[in-house]
Amino acid sequence: MSAITFVSIVLTIVSQLAIIVVLVRTFLRTRDIGFVWLGAAVVVWPFVSSLLDAGGRFLADDHARGHLTGLFPFSLVERGQMTLGDLVVSVTYLKILIGVVLLLVAVLHLSKTKNASIPQATLQ
Repeated sequence: MSAITFVSIVLTIVSQLAIIVVLVRTFLRTRDIGFVWLGAAVVVWPFVSSLLDAGGRFLADDHARGHLTGLFPFSLVERGQMTLGDLVVSVTYLKILIGVVLLLVAVLHLSKTKNASIPQATLQ
């Protein structure tokens, strides 16, 4: 592992921990569920997504060796209904969609809270 890779990994972990601390402290102070959703979108989902990527690479290698015959969604590749590349792209866009939906839910929760706490006189 190169020094730049190691530094990148350490900085990523430190940044994620800082985000967790800020979100937890803000949630405990405000009790706004939007911060929990935000944590799910920016901390939990990227971690889960990277684990899914690793598993996907393992499964794709097994499929290439012929070990996963009949297992959905690889069965679609076997029947010629989609290529392995199409499958990888579809899974990638699905993961992006899940992340965006989590962010949307967080933003909607946070915007409701902020709008509800603003006095009506300042909105006009």
